[in-house]
Amino acid sequence: MSLFGGLTSTGLEETQDRVGGFAPKESGIYTGKIKAMYAGESSGGAKSVSLIVDIDGSEYKETCYITNKKGENFFLNKQDTKKKVPLPGFTIIDDICLATTGKALAEQDTEEKVVQVYDADAGKALPKAVPMLIDCLGQEISLGIIKQMVNKNVKQGNDYVPTAEVREENFTDKVFHTETKMTIVEARQGAEEAKFWGTWEERNKGVTRDKRTIKDGQGGAQAGAPKAAGAQTAASPSKSLFGKK
Repeated sequence: MSLFGGLTSTGLEETQDRVGGFAPKESGIYTGKIKAMYAGESSGGAKSVSLIVDIDGSEYKETCYITNKKGENFFLNKQDTKKKVPLPGFTIIDDICLATTGKALAEQDTEEKVVQVYDADAGKALPKAVPMLIDCLGQEISLGIIKQMVNKNVKQGNDYVPTAEVREENFTDKVFHTETKMTIVEARQGAEEAKFWGTWEERNKGVTRDKRTIKDGQGGAQAGAPKAAGAQTAASPSKSLFGKK
């Protein structure tokens, strides 16, 4: 059975299309083929899926946390605690699965494969057997990637605290079906044409978000993109959203 069988979007608030040595990519929409997509787990028990996408010959890597430490793929809406809002990382991975295979994350089969995974104790990447989402491999996907500035953290005692030193990083903000350019939200709503692709690009292309809490040596309020919120209960698709998978 699927490793992710318990992580469905049923009962969760439906996500919406909202605009909000390492050289990070400039913010924009990038299309590439999935080289690897495998499950992992943090030392605290939060489950993740790591993604490697070949974009014009370079590898884009990202790890998305699909559950919290309790194994839940949602958090409760602060305004209405009866509403379960899907974790952003879960939404990204679930959307990638739907856009490439027509099946949700909970329906994906895994197969053990050996890949190079960073080992914190060794301080380098080492070969490790991991559960690979095999149906996603080789599939083409388009990702709305954001570049953002954050404060570097340093360990003080048992905690990590931000410093004035800055680093730049990427994260996936939105997933698009490459052929139709539609988001999962648009496909789920039966849209006849993609509109959010252009809206997202207009808002985000070439824009670096500032997520620093300490700016120019001074403390400051955290800035960033608008929060994603749901408006309707998400339904589990019974067929491919894009017609042909």
